Amino acid sequence: MVDGRVRPVHFPFSAIYGMEDAKKALLCLIVNPRIKGMLIKGASGVAKTTLARSISGELSGRTIVNVPLNVTDEQLFGCLDIEAAIKDGVISMQEGLLERANDNFLYLDDVNLFDQRVISEVMDCVLTRKVTVERENVSSMYTCNTTVIATMNSADSYLNPRVLDCFDMCIQIPAPNGVKDREEIIRRNIEYSEDPDSFIKKYSLEEEKVVKNLIDARKLLKDVTISKDMIAVVSELCVKTDIEGYRGDISTVIVSMTLAALNGRTEVSLEDVRQSALFCLYHRQNMKLKEKSEKQKNKEALEDQQDYTIMGSGQTHMNRCIHDNCKEDPEELSQEATDGVIEPDPDSVMTGYIYEVDDVITKIGETFKAIDVFESESRKARGAANDGGKRLFMKSNDRSGKYIGSRVTESKNPDLAFDATVRAAAPYQRRRHNENDDDGDTIIIENHDLREKIREKRSSSTFLFLLDTSGSLIIRNRMVAVKATILSMLKNNYVKRDRIGFMTFNEESINMLMPPTKSVDTIYKLLDNLPIGKRTPLSGAMLAVSNYMTTYVRKRPDEKCYVILITDGEANVSIDENADPIEESLRVAAKISIPNTEWVVIDSGKRFVESDDALNLAHALRARYYRLEDLKASEESINLEESKSVI
Repeated sequence: MVDGRVRPVHFPFSAIYGMEDAKKALLCLIVNPRIKGMLIKGASGVAKTTLARSISGELSGRTIVNVPLNVTDEQLFGCLDIEAAIKDGVISMQEGLLERANDNFLYLDDVNLFDQRVISEVMDCVLTRKVTVERENVSSMYTCNTTVIATMNSADSYLNPRVLDCFDMCIQIPAPNGVKDREEIIRRNIEYSEDPDSFIKKYSLEEEKVVKNLIDARKLLKDVTISKDMIAVVSELCVKTDIEGYRGDISTVIVSMTLAALNGRTEVSLEDVRQSALFCLYHRQNMKLKEKSEKQKNKEALEDQQDYTIMGSGQTHMNRCIHDNCKEDPEELSQEATDGVIEPDPDSVMTGYIYEVDDVITKIGETFKAIDVFESESRKARGAANDGGKRLFMKSNDRSGKYIGSRVTESKNPDLAFDATVRAAAPYQRRRHNENDDDGDTIIIENHDLREKIREKRSSSTFLFLLDTSGSLIIRNRMVAVKATILSMLKNNYVKRDRIGFMTFNEESINMLMPPTKSVDTIYKLLDNLPIGKRTPLSGAMLAVSNYMTTYVRKRPDEKCYVILITDGEANVSIDENADPIEESLRVAAKISIPNTEWVVIDSGKRFVESDDALNLAHALRARYYRLEDLKASEESINLEESKSVI
């Protein structure tokens, strides 16, 4: 078993420069055992790990148990004690990292790079405070009273929203921009590197003050109360920022009470609620913001389409929401809270797209929360919205990828999971040695003990949109809805490892406007300037896609591909001049077979039009079928001209 405890001398907590919000949140974590998780986000190299590990030891009275990125279920949750099973025939549990983390901190660095299943199971154990292990003839349960501290790069990949919601607090650490700030950080780093003992001694008095404050806050916490008015502020704030579920409300109240204790008070103030909201709601928010100016509109739309989260915007909106809750009674709003309002920093806006956002907002119209048409039918039936990034991992059919588990095998040349095989055989060693009159130290393995490795590797997907731009969309006024649908699907389903392609067809031409690429920013401009024709060469378009994707898939055998055909199915141009266009399109569709590629047909026709052409086409393609109206996960839309969803 790998020892997950982190024992080296750490950079003193009080010597860490800046990061006041993150430091305050960590102090809350130490004081209140009801706070079970904190996520620290920031750019690479801003000392997220240094900060997290600085609270180990005397400051908190707890140690940090580190979880390595390649951790197995056995290392994490515990497993059969092989030595006891082989020597004594005793079936018992070997301690896992979660058991070792009881009454300590559990630390996950780069949490978004872990197997999402593992993170979800860990958070479930932390929230329920117990771990149940049932595997390899072992059934055990133990207490897991731990607190999770996790870090991730804010520019890195996806973290499941369900997992994200399990963290009571999430803090964004900004990179230092000032010259003096950077100079001070460099100076302290050099001092610590040259003589750690002297550096630690230099800040010992400040560390003692922090420890005393923590001790006093723990004693005071049991006497802290929160008024009905402050609870009402929290509730209204969560409603205004469209927080789903109740974890955000509860976390905000718990953290605000902890902040009051740290500040030496027994009554929660509005400022405590304000700061707590920034800690607890920023990563849960699904806000609708009124556009205040054309500049702000452009800025926020750009952030949305780049899929970035700008901490400042969320903080500003939350502060304004709190201000709005109390504006009817100005005397209740302290000057301190008023001064704390954070105004947007125009220099912090990330740029990179060169298209005109105004045009996209004006002409594409409403976007909405789209269901995931690329997941299982059971999810589709529930109308579940996509979490984005679930396709990042796939089971490997060869010996590549990360070892995540094991299974019984009958293969003659398996990818042998030696550890799992030995654990399966261990409980029977005494009996097998007795049956064979063998007193040796060998491990006797039989065929039914063999286990093979289950491997998982990161994957990506290709989405090729095949759009019918014939005149029927214009006649029926469906083009605006089609554009909004495409934009919504991209917004809800696209992740950074995916590729997007865009192809259109009408009587004028069948055009690959954008071959599959990870640089998808140009698709917004494409949606704004689509070529329109009068007639529909559906058969030719499907053959063109079939030829292109067959070659494409051969070059990328591990990539999952989807063709999203958006059409009303009313073909009126055939390849064979003597053939009926609709019947020909069905024959062509039935013969198409592209390896590792699924089709999705989205019917762009209106409901009152009596036509099953698109549905029949979906059957012929063995594709999933949706109408435009079916793609909304909820009745509520987000109008880009009036609001913005901050993810």
